[in-house]
Amino acid sequence: MREENFAEQVKEFCQKVSLPDEWRGKYLAKVNEWEKENRQSSDLFAQNLRKEISVLKTKMERLTNAYLAEAMELAEYQQTKNALMAEKKTKEEKLSDFERNGNSALELVRNWIIEANQAKNFALTENFSEMKNFLKKIGSNHQIASQKFSIDFKKPWNYLYFLLTRARGEAPSDAKTLTNRLWWTWRESNPHQSNANALFYH
Repeated sequence: MREENFAEQVKEFCQKVSLPDEWRGKYLAKVNEWEKENRQSSDLFAQNLRKEISVLKTKMERLTNAYLAEAMELAEYQQTKNALMAEKKTKEEKLSDFERNGNSALELVRNWIIEANQAKNFALTENFSEMKNFLKKIGSNHQIASQKFSIDFKKPWNYLYFLLTRARGEAPSDAKTLTNRLWWTWRESNPHQSNANALFYH
């Protein structure tokens, strides 16, 4: 394959997974909205876990007081205490994991939108080196056969490639409407946290 032909195909693939500035702004605003909604439900979830841990601590204190007052036998005390401690540890670990992970899935979506927008600049400036590194990062099984360059896009780039390909198949006046409709239909038909995970990990 001639070098200029290969470079043109690389450029075309970058364009097929890039987002224009207008969509970048709109999509990032929507992600911020989902993040705010998620934070509200997350705060409630964490608050409930803390309440449950506090209740378990109170039960353990009462259990100890009952044992010291000789209201129960040692074996019963130890068995009940071990059960309460195990439950408390499970809830504390769950709370710790939840606080550590936070909105990590939505952050991945945000970074993906920004990176897809940056890919547009690679194509516009015809920065072949950056385009080559970009495609190497987001795809696999790069091949050249019969003068054609091919690539298998990784998630979530394969979704973006499919979405934009469908939009390009429409009339120019309908392409933007279709792309936005596909995006919002996909995104709002699922809970944002689980769907963000599915987008990147499954």
